[in-house]
Formats: sequence, C-alpha cells, structure tokens
Amino acid sequence: MSQPDLILINGNIITMNPKRPKASCVAVGCGRILAVEEKKPSFTESSDATVIDLHGKTVIPGFIDAHVHGVSLGSSLSRINLRGVKSINEIQKTVKKWIETTADNDWIIGRGWDQDLLSENRYPTKRDLDEASPRNPVLLYRTCGHVCVVNSQALEMAGIDAESHVNELRGGQIDLDSETGETTGILRENALKLIGDVLPRSNSDELTGLCLAACQKMVEEGITTVHWIVSSPEELRILSSLEKRNLVPVHIYLMIPAEYLDHLVSLGLTTGFGSNRLRMGCVKVMADGSLGGRTAALEEPYVDLPTSRGILLLSQKQLKKMVRVAHSGGFQLAIHAIGDRTIGIVLETLKNVIQSPADMNRRHRVEHASVLNPKLIEKMQNLGVIASIQPHFIASDFWINERLGKARARWTYALKSLLESNIPTVAGSDAPVEPISPLKGICAAVTENATPSENLTVDQALKLYTFNGAYASFEENVKGSIEVGKVADLVVLSEDPYEIEPEQIKEIKVEKTIVAGEVVYDRENHHLP
Repeated sequence: MSQPDLILINGNIITMNPKRPKASCVAVGCGRILAVEEKKPSFTESSDATVIDLHGKTVIPGFIDAHVHGVSLGSSLSRINLRGVKSINEIQKTVKKWIETTADNDWIIGRGWDQDLLSENRYPTKRDLDEASPRNPVLLYRTCGHVCVVNSQALEMAGIDAESHVNELRGGQIDLDSETGETTGILRENALKLIGDVLPRSNSDELTGLCLAACQKMVEEGITTVHWIVSSPEELRILSSLEKRNLVPVHIYLMIPAEYLDHLVSLGLTTGFGSNRLRMGCVKVMADGSLGGRTAALEEPYVDLPTSRGILLLSQKQLKKMVRVAHSGGFQLAIHAIGDRTIGIVLETLKNVIQSPADMNRRHRVEHASVLNPKLIEKMQNLGVIASIQPHFIASDFWINERLGKARARWTYALKSLLESNIPTVAGSDAPVEPISPLKGICAAVTENATPSENLTVDQALKLYTFNGAYASFEENVKGSIEVGKVADLVVLSEDPYEIEPEQIKEIKVEKTIVAGEVVYDRENHHLP
C-alpha cells in the first residue's frame, strides 16, 4: 500500500457508501483515498503524512454543484447585488451610490431584483432608472437572469425602440407600455442579446480574475466539482490556461452552449475529453425561460397572467436538429426546460434519439425540470434522463401557488416523486441566480417545499450533491463517496447535518475543503494555500 501524505483522524466521517456508512479516519495519498477506518490507520506512525485531528467534526464527500454560470458568478461578486431588495426606491438608492464611484458613460450592472418582493408591486422601468442615473447606462438583471431592466441611455446605445426588432425577435420580448406604446425598459429572454451586443467586453486579464474569484467562492462553500456553464470561447481558453498552471482548485465539468455545437463536432471532441481537472461535459441548450419572469413555457396560462403561456426559445425543428447532432456526435445534452410544455417537447425530442440502453447511457439531462406532472415523470423514467434540479428555487419561489395554481404547484419541484420514480436526480445552484451554497440548497430540499410530501430526507438531499452529482458526469466510480480508490475530495463541516434541526442546516460552516488530497480552503486561514 502507498504511504499517505494526509490523514484525518477522530472524525465523524459520513461516507455516502451504503456498505460502510460511517468511519472515524481517512488516509489519503497521491490524491486518492487509501484507507477508510474506524481507528487510526496502522501505517500512520511510519509515514511523514500531515495529520489533521478533526476533534469530532463531520466529514462528507466533496459537494458537486451540477449547474453554475462560472463567469457570471465571478462577476456577481463585484457588481450591484439586489437580491432581497424590497422597493424600487431601494434600487434607485443603490444605483445612485454606485454612480458616486463610476465614471460618466461607464456601465452600471447589477442583478437580483424580484418584482414580487417590491413594495410598489410592479416591475422597475427605464424611467425609474433614468431618475437614478442620468449619465450612465444601467443594466439590472432580474434574479433569474431571464429578464432585465435598462435605462433610456442603454436602450439608445442598443438601438432599441418601440418599432425596432419587435418583429424579427424570436424567442424574446421587448415590453411596451400599454398606454403610450413606448418601451418600458424591460427585456425578456432573447431580447437580452440586444443589450449584450453593446456591453463592453472583458479582456483576458479581467476574465481570468472572474474565473479565479468564482473558484475561490466555490471552495469556500465546500464545492470540489462544478458543472461549469461556459459563456464564450475566451472563457474556455482561460480555464484551460489556468488548469495547465495548476491554478484551478476545483474539478470542472464543462457545459458548452449549443451555439458552438457544430464547431465541437467538427473538431472531433466528445463528452469526457480532457483531464481529471478540466473535462468536456455536455452541450447546454436553452429551450424556455423562468417562472419568476413568467417566460417558462406552460401548457396552460399563468394564473396571475392569463394572457401568457411563456416563451419557447427554439422552434421544434431547431431543437430536433440540436439534439440529433449532439447525440450522434457523442455529446451528453443538458436542456434547460422549466415549464411543463417545454419539458414535454424536450422529452418527445429526446425519445427520437434514445432507442437503446446505450442511448440511455448517454445520460442526457433536463436542467431544472420544474413544472412536472405524473405523465412527464413517467416519460423521464422510461427514457432514463437525468433531472438536474436546483433546490433553492423552492425557497425563492414563495409565490408558486399564486403563479401556477395549486394543482400545478403540487407537481412543481416534485423532488421526492422524482427519486421515488428512480429518476437519476442531481442538484445545483444555478449561481448566481441562487446562492452557491450547497448547504442552503440541502436545507431548502429538506424543509421548504410548498408540498410538504415532496420534502427530502437529509440523506436523500445530501446524495443529490455527492454521489448523484458524480453520476451525472460519468464519475460515480471515482467520486461522490468516501471509498478506497476514489479521488480524495472531502469537506469538513462544523456540524453533522443529520443531527441538528433541519432548518439549521443552512447555518453549518464549511471548515475545510480538500480537493484531490490538497487542502484548498481552511476557514481559519480563509485563503487558498
């Protein structure tokens, strides 16, 4: 047996391995787990290993976040944070404060407002932002990222008015005032691209800083593997450069936007290409919007907006082509589908390419899979697709009964039904849409569901962020549990999530994060080594 270089002793080790669920010591060597024991390993005395006495603290497998927008997360850490704001006046005050340290004509960008939390009981508009910012273009994303509000200067820079772009804008919407016919400043779905086209581009150094900031935040939250949604080829080049220089502290499973699918196929790349630290993952397809922005595509109208059933971002012809090309090219698919209408279309499209057990083992994913029903769950089960869910949506979407009606709300975020139907289910944050913290996600999955029977046990929720997450990236044999031979991805927690009140799980602190046997975060030192 190899000699260890790191040994954890006197711990409460939760292995997520049903054959040996608990232990007190773990020995690590060359990035792998060498021993999982009830007592101090016998070879400890003769080794030069670093020994960490846990003093009873809890150790679990490293968290796996299956859905993160990496650069957006990095950006959000240094931009206006409007999460939880209670009024448009508060938004205006925040913008004005940022103007004090911003040069004229420079962009002011933020994220996090939710119209359902605002005391004015309406969306912010360009006029609200014009009052706050007369000399700077302003772009503020709704918390979901599928809707934004901009001021008049930003609209002018993008060439957006009541007449332009409306007819040719597929899968998007420019809101107009019902009385005046003017633009309100609210843009939805593909209309956001019109603003994106005129935003200043981050240079290589800036993007590098954003990637590193995102990684730092991840390890602080105990994340050891992340399914990272890439936004540009430059971002991919930077991640590759950082990986070659050993500057990436987490394992990254890349999610590449479908707009680059043809390039990937022409290069002969497939899911799994790359290194242990940076691997090609799935092709990400956007099929609809969000429930918060009322752009998720539903079979029946929104209860609180009877004129709308949401927005499909792709035609069925476009979706079929993407699915066919990705599947035949050897790629796993990850298709964003929130509304029941979208999920139904996606499953019917996947049915065309999933014809055998080998096709099922491509492990195609439905990202979010929010508004379900028994028939959709049965179809997911029959196709063997993965449900990639975001438990913290449950905590944020407090309005779900009013928006969808009780009958549909019953099957929204139906986490336990998914598991009981043996549908492979994994969890992520969708950060920066929701907090990056897996512990907050676990807490929401266990305590927050509007349908209490859909709440998970602690064990079920923890498995979503560990073993199941590894399955979604074809790594269940090397990650997701604390077993001999697996990668030494470990997290030390301040409390045992099984032993405290479920509502307190979100308060647990990450003490240490260990990736491939290396301590990459220590709360006492609060820095990367």
